[in-house]
Amino acid sequence: MISERWHYAPTRASLLAILAVLALAITFMAGETRPAEAQRLTPDRVAGAVLNNTEGADVPEGFEIALLGFKNGGIVDQKIETVGPDDTLFEFTEFEDDDEVEYRLAWEYEGVTEQIFLSEEAAPANIGIFIYETTDSLDDIRVSAHATIIPTVVGSDRLMGVLDLVSIRNDGDRTFVPDASNPNFTGLNMLRFSLPEGYEELAVDSVLPQGQLLEIGTGFAMTNPIPPGEHEILYSYAINYSGSSLDFVRTLAFGADEVRVLIPPEFGEVVAEGMEATQTTELGETVYKEFAGTGYEPGFKMNFVIEDLPQPGLFKRMNEAIPGGNAIVFGFPFVVAALMAGLVVYVLLINRRRRLEIAVTPDERMEILQQIVELDERLEFGEIDAEQHRASRDALTARALAGMAQDDLDGTQDDDQEDSTSGSSGSSS
Repeated sequence: MISERWHYAPTRASLLAILAVLALAITFMAGETRPAEAQRLTPDRVAGAVLNNTEGADVPEGFEIALLGFKNGGIVDQKIETVGPDDTLFEFTEFEDDDEVEYRLAWEYEGVTEQIFLSEEAAPANIGIFIYETTDSLDDIRVSAHATIIPTVVGSDRLMGVLDLVSIRNDGDRTFVPDASNPNFTGLNMLRFSLPEGYEELAVDSVLPQGQLLEIGTGFAMTNPIPPGEHEILYSYAINYSGSSLDFVRTLAFGADEVRVLIPPEFGEVVAEGMEATQTTELGETVYKEFAGTGYEPGFKMNFVIEDLPQPGLFKRMNEAIPGGNAIVFGFPFVVAALMAGLVVYVLLINRRRRLEIAVTPDERMEILQQIVELDERLEFGEIDAEQHRASRDALTARALAGMAQDDLDGTQDDDQEDSTSGSSGSSS
């Protein structure tokens, strides 16, 4: 049975960060997708030739090519053509009279199953099918480009969503197939990628032939065959950070011609030796600052740091710092004390009013102070803008100060005036 593109999805419910990451992935892949109308067209004729592209090898006798028609997830039409070394041509001319049937060509050679979506072929009557002998050597596998994109960071939870888009290249003329029957077989004998410690919600997708995903100590490995040519792998994950920065330490097992890191400027700054800020890139409605480096050899250990990451609001930070995490019980008196100190500064240095509002009771003032704390939290979480916050906070502050130490303030000012008069008189005499 021919499988569709291999996909591994996390078993747990995806976080909002991962949803944003996968949405960004669609932006990257959109340029390779044809309009839905074009994908539903049924060809009149499908034909071409089979070629073994491994040096010195021929197309085997009795090689089978299947024409498969899919509708609603099931096969509704199936035809097979057989070719050999002396006659490599094939042709299909009979199709279901239904534009909703999607046709594919599929074949298997040396344990590797591949397929062509006919809706994506500009010339379905002139198709080349290339087959290859296999090898378990990774010597010809190379990463031509590796981009790490940070599309979302949730400061309130210190949670980052990460997307990696890798272009991998097989420079040989044989398909790499890991040999699991080898008694010395390990994760080092497969296509593999390292991930930061503590990652979660891993999801992987690729255009490679069918394979399996294996999570290993340093990240994950794939058993997918790698035919000659260039292929793309897309993987995403979430990771928590504990402070204001996050270290990305990973080994580039196959090297990389180019490594890029893209992050919106408001999420942080990338610091890495040999990597420089190059340009800004717009993906969807978001502008990303791009950092890039080139010429990484196989086995290179890369280390870059993302600094100045968004942080939780005041209450969340206090919860983290207090045993039991109950800032309402343990932290609030300190918050109130800090606010009261701020209010005193506000009265003495900024808002020296002679006539304040009608005085509030101590209980009312405590309620107002709590409202100010909540207002500051809303600003931290981005629920209100700075102007709304300033206007509301000033109003609450003025209300909290109503009648507060008015006589003392007046007395202080009278004493200042008397001292000034006395001082002037003393000077005169």
